[in-house]
Amino acid sequence: LSSLLCSLTYFLLMTATMTTMIIASLLICSYGGVEALSVSSRARRDALQNISTIGGVFASSSIFQPQASQAATPLPLQSSSGAPVRIEELGSGLDLFSPKPMTSEVYYPSSMIDTKWRVQRVVTSVEGNLEQSALAWKLLGGSDERAFTSKLTEVYEADYVAAPENMKDATYTFEGKTMQAAILDRSHELSSRVGIDKGSIILDTNTNSIEYTRNNNEGPVNLTVVSRKIEPPTESGFGSDEIYRILSSAGGIFAGTNVYRCACVRRRFRRGFDESTGKRILDGIEIVTTHRVMDGVAGIEMPTSTCKTRLRYTQL
Repeated sequence: LSSLLCSLTYFLLMTATMTTMIIASLLICSYGGVEALSVSSRARRDALQNISTIGGVFASSSIFQPQASQAATPLPLQSSSGAPVRIEELGSGLDLFSPKPMTSEVYYPSSMIDTKWRVQRVVTSVEGNLEQSALAWKLLGGSDERAFTSKLTEVYEADYVAAPENMKDATYTFEGKTMQAAILDRSHELSSRVGIDKGSIILDTNTNSIEYTRNNNEGPVNLTVVSRKIEPPTESGFGSDEIYRILSSAGGIFAGTNVYRCACVRRRFRRGFDESTGKRILDGIEIVTTHRVMDGVAGIEMPTSTCKTRLRYTQL
C-alpha cells in the first residue's frame, strides 16, 4: 500500500511539474510574440517615416494606396497613309497651314476710296527678343534699320482703292447707311516702303499672300495671312488683327534654307483733321508680336517679342 501511495504521489508531482512547465512556456511564448509584434510595428512605422522623408511628398499612408502605373511613351500619330500628322490647335497653338474662314481684306472707311496718303511710322518700344522683333519688322516691310534701332521716322506712301464688288463682306454700316469699304493697295505700300518695283511684287488675293524680293542675296519673302479679324469703321475708329505666316531664308550659314515664322499684327486707327492744314489724318497704333513655330503650329499665347509703333496717315 505504501508503495502504491508513493507511486501515486510521484505521478501527481510529475504531472504538476509538467503542467507548470507548459504554462510557463506558453507565457514566455506569449510575451515573446507580443514583443515581436511590437518590434515589427515600430519597424514598419520607422520604415514609412523614412519613405516619407526621402520622398518629400509621400505620406506614410500612401504605401497602402493604389499606385498609378507609369505611362508608356506615346507613339507618333500617323495618317492612314503612314505620314506623320501635325497636332492642330495644341493648347493655344494655331495651325499655320489650316487657316479658318476669314474676311477677304481689312476694310477702311468709304471716304478713303481713291485717295493717297503719306505715312509716318515711329517705333516707340521693343520688348522681348530684340533679334526676332527686328527680323519680323524687316520681313513685314521695314527698310532703313535706323527706323528700328534708333527710332528714326519712316516715311512712305499708301494708296486706297474701292473693294471689288464680288469681295465677300466688302460693305459696312455707318449711321444706318450701307457703305462700300476701301481697301489698302498692299503692293503699292510695300513697293513704296521697301523701295522695289511694284511689278516685281506677287499679290494673290485667293490665298491672302504677297511675295517680294529685296535682292538676290536675301531671297524671296512670302507673307500669308492665316487669320484676320476686323473692327468695321465707326465714329470712334476702326482696326484689324492679322496673323502672318512668313516664309523666308533662315539666314547665316543656312541662308539657302527657308523657314516659317509667325507674326501677329494688330492695328487700331482713329480719324481726325490736321489743325494746321485742315487735311484728314489717321492716328494709329500698331503692335507686332512674334511667336515660336514648331511643325507648322505657332504658340500664339506666348509671344517671344513685342514691337509697338505709332502711325500717322496724312491725306495728300
